[in-house]
Amino acid sequence: MKHEDRHIELEGRQVAYRLKRSSRRTIGLKIDSDGLTITLPRLAPAREAERVMRDRADWILPRLDRHAARRRPALTGADGGQVGYLGERLRLTVIPHARPRTAVSVEGGALIVRVDERLSGELRDATVLRAVKRWRKEQAAKLMTPRIAYHAEALGQPVPPVKVREQASRWGSCASDGTIRMNARLIAFDPDLIDYVCAHEACHLIEMNHSQRFYALMDQILPRHKALRRTLRDAVMPGDDY
Repeated sequence: MKHEDRHIELEGRQVAYRLKRSSRRTIGLKIDSDGLTITLPRLAPAREAERVMRDRADWILPRLDRHAARRRPALTGADGGQVGYLGERLRLTVIPHARPRTAVSVEGGALIVRVDERLSGELRDATVLRAVKRWRKEQAAKLMTPRIAYHAEALGQPVPPVKVREQASRWGSCASDGTIRMNARLIAFDPDLIDYVCAHEACHLIEMNHSQRFYALMDQILPRHKALRRTLRDAVMPGDDY
């Protein structure tokens, strides 16, 4: 989806935002690690975005401040970084070893990455970063795939194919062919929040929209979904922000 990067003055502050267009009929506001995004219906004038942002300035500004205060440096693969995992922050500890293969493990409160002792500098950091991302994707798939299967079966649906990858914004999606795509970055959050997204996408196997029927399904399989949705909406990715 194409977007425009713009600025607006809200209560005397210059605020950067991303303007997107979609086929949706309503205006959407989202604040995450990428900043403020507003989504307009395709034919709505851009001034509608500005009107909504000024009307919601008291909601937007505190959340932007919260993200800015808690945002951490991007993970580079260097020793000492922090990696979000199941609601905690693991300290990245890089240990050289005499093997060409990189190995990743959780030990105590640390994420240990053992890397070829012949590597150094930017090459070593890049190797470590790739290993961490690969590990996070694997952990996400191990956790999310059975939870989606569980919720699908609770709804009387066949177990869908699940694909896990890193995505910039959406936590999950369900295609018309029943394939569910999940964001590997979710592995940074508390398991209850991850399970909420799994349940949400499983419900889309039956209802592709967010109608009353959809939320009735959510009530059925995850009664706490409203509270979890609010928590996830306001959450900031624990640890790094890559």
